[in-house]
Amino acid sequence: MSSSGTFRASSVRARISIAAAVVFAIALSLTSWLLVSTVSNSLRDGVRDEGEVAIAEYERRLRNGTLPHDLPQPTVRSVTYLQVLDANGNVIGGSPGYGNRTGPPDVRASEGEPERRVDGNVMYTYTRVTTSTGRPLVLVASSNLDQVRRSIDALSATLWLVMPLLVLVVGGVAWVMTGRALRPVEAIRAEVELITATSLERRVPEPGSDDEIGALAHTMNQMLDRLEDAARRQRLFLSDASHELRSPVASIRTTGEVALAHPTTADWPRVVKQMLSEDERMGKIVADLLLVARDDEGTAQASNSEVDLDDLVFEEAARITRLIVKTDQVSAGRVLGSREQLGRMVSNLLDNASRHANTIVAVSLQTVNSRTVLTIDDDGPGIDPHDRERVFERFTRLDEGRARDGGGIGLGLAMVRSIVERHGGTVAIDSAPAPLGGARIVVDLPSYQGIA
Repeated sequence: MSSSGTFRASSVRARISIAAAVVFAIALSLTSWLLVSTVSNSLRDGVRDEGEVAIAEYERRLRNGTLPHDLPQPTVRSVTYLQVLDANGNVIGGSPGYGNRTGPPDVRASEGEPERRVDGNVMYTYTRVTTSTGRPLVLVASSNLDQVRRSIDALSATLWLVMPLLVLVVGGVAWVMTGRALRPVEAIRAEVELITATSLERRVPEPGSDDEIGALAHTMNQMLDRLEDAARRQRLFLSDASHELRSPVASIRTTGEVALAHPTTADWPRVVKQMLSEDERMGKIVADLLLVARDDEGTAQASNSEVDLDDLVFEEAARITRLIVKTDQVSAGRVLGSREQLGRMVSNLLDNASRHANTIVAVSLQTVNSRTVLTIDDDGPGIDPHDRERVFERFTRLDEGRARDGGGIGLGLAMVRSIVERHGGTVAIDSAPAPLGGARIVVDLPSYQGIA
């Protein structure tokens, strides 16, 4: 449907209007045919009934001794004349004017219920009677069907005149009502046409009706909310990624420029070590960003390899030398998934705990009721209950974390949740019990049910 409301056969509005008109035309045609047939049968039945009434009246007269040629004029309006036939079918009498009438062809009547025959434009109703003298006769009432035909023709002509008008009216009403029903759709279309990548804050108008169009508008606005949020997250991602990458790049550049400015006095091994450290930091940031990008694209799928999670815990715990990492509560735990991704999960959890712990990080791994539960406690300041869900969002670093962070960009726990959920598990934050009293992160994964 165009915005001007002009007729286009391909538009939904036009198709609905045409379909309504066609369906109504078919229904009206069938109804009209049924009406004409019913009226015709009713009129013919009326003529037949009047003929039977006339025959009954004259049958009584003949049985009472009235002569066949002395029958009076029929009093029933549809019966034009009556005839009396002998046993051979010869006309021997009747009502006035019967003499110049021929009898109905091949009449073989029997006594009892009157019979009926239509010959051309005349309906004959006849029956066999026996006079008071015992003479068998056939009494025939002739009825002209001209009036019936004229009535049917008049009805048919009226219907032929009215039917097209009614079809046009129904089509017009369908056109108007469909236009009103689709007006919100046109408003939605016009608004969507104006929405671009720079105007995702716009929303389509919701008609407020509890129907399919109202549901469509509401769903589209929910979709626009998601698109706006995704675009906002993408802009934030690019901004934070650029900011985080700028820091090691600037550090490498500054270190190199200072060393080149004093080539004779520079401690070149120390300069190279510092540059390599910043390069390692930048490589880790790039790896994190690539993993996040693959996760957004849905390409970072978990594999179906058998992984000993306890081996990963021991390997990653051995990397941390600044703190005491207790692993005495780590028992066997076997899961199904990607060793690389699960290793990244454990590494991020231990890195996060070591950045915020004072002296101790305690790791526990147990298998309970076909579930493998990894618990990491620290003796740091903990995480406020209001922030325990927010820390799983990308680029989120709490104030305390920003003050003490040694290079993270706020993607560690976000990637932990993504990896855990990809492996069919859950991750949650709580408070570590005494004596540690810091943060507790619990990862719950389905255990591998294969044969050990």
